[in-house]
Amino acid sequence: MSELWVDKYQPRKFREIVGQSKAVQDITAWAEGWKKGKRAKPAILLYGPAGTGKSATAAALAREFGWDLVEMNASDERTMSEIKRVAGAAATAGTLFAGAGGRRLIVLDEADNIHGTADRGGYRALKELLEETQNPLVLIANDQYAIPWEIRAACELINFRRLMEEVIIKELQRICHAEGITAEPLALKVIAETARGDLRSAINDLQTFAMGKKRLTVENLALYRRDREINVFDFLKQLLSVSSARDARTLLWALDLSPDDALGWINENIPRMIMDPANLARVYDAISRADIFLGRARRGHAYGLWGYASDLMSAGVALSRGEHLKWSKFQPPSHIRRFARTRVSRAVRDAVARKVAQRCHTSARVARKDILPYLSVIFKHDKNTAAAIAGELEITDAESSFLKALG
Repeated sequence: MSELWVDKYQPRKFREIVGQSKAVQDITAWAEGWKKGKRAKPAILLYGPAGTGKSATAAALAREFGWDLVEMNASDERTMSEIKRVAGAAATAGTLFAGAGGRRLIVLDEADNIHGTADRGGYRALKELLEETQNPLVLIANDQYAIPWEIRAACELINFRRLMEEVIIKELQRICHAEGITAEPLALKVIAETARGDLRSAINDLQTFAMGKKRLTVENLALYRRDREINVFDFLKQLLSVSSARDARTLLWALDLSPDDALGWINENIPRMIMDPANLARVYDAISRADIFLGRARRGHAYGLWGYASDLMSAGVALSRGEHLKWSKFQPPSHIRRFARTRVSRAVRDAVARKVAQRCHTSARVARKDILPYLSVIFKHDKNTAAAIAGELEITDAESSFLKALG
């Protein structure tokens, strides 16, 4: 398999980072402080949308300053013991060749997912790590507010903004030149526009459409955007009437929804309107295959697979539906309706779990699973003990009612 262009053309030095000059300037100042022993904060938090250069900049930082690079990402076990074992040892040790005086750059990617991937005290370990480290740390996240405030307070916050369309086009032109590809300006504009500030996604799309070609035109693209985006209800209605794969693709890329969300709406509504069992089987086959490609894209960050998923959920569904349809009212995916109905209850549950977790020195997930059921029994059957616990944990009336009703 050919090398992914997003890896082949990944920036190696600060001067190769595009569209983030202010961020690079702030990172350099922070790193110089570490180098001179006058650091203001032990870590920096690089936050912003996907595909804006956060991970590449962290790697470039290590090269610029000659620091060893130690990385942890979302696939690692985010437990107390694992963070201490991998990052803790690296954070307090020197390097192999420079000895105790050498520096290691510890990079924790997807730091906003520690709580969600393995909720066993990972943030508590990270807080301790920030207090003890003798080496610079870089945290990377899409959403800074998903990280506890005390972690953010220990970091210098550096924002990576969505890249301008012109910046993305210039990078695509550079890659086309290096690959010997002549590209129509309009084709690159469509790719850059569709990427919505995500350079990584744009490069993956470029490789998908230009691989094996010497010339790239708009006609080669499997994605188009209309001048006006359509809403999901218009999209579903038109998907039931289009007669060509190209029209189906055009519809999907005019829809302002992520591929996962779009597939959810399609799966919830289109099959209910198909009368012929054979056609229904073909539609479900297209939907299931689209889901497989989306899963592979998420797990391996292989965003070029989105193109295959998009073809299956748009053209694959539209051309398999048949002509005999029964119309019914469109409705949101069932999981969205379910979450909407339980939003308040979940918010109260999570608030109680956080209070219990903090007092019991455990995680919110463990508190929800292992402790709340016992509290529920107490609040139902032992008023005196329940009152004492409520006072100790500052349980509100709403939270107390939730515990009493918990089945």
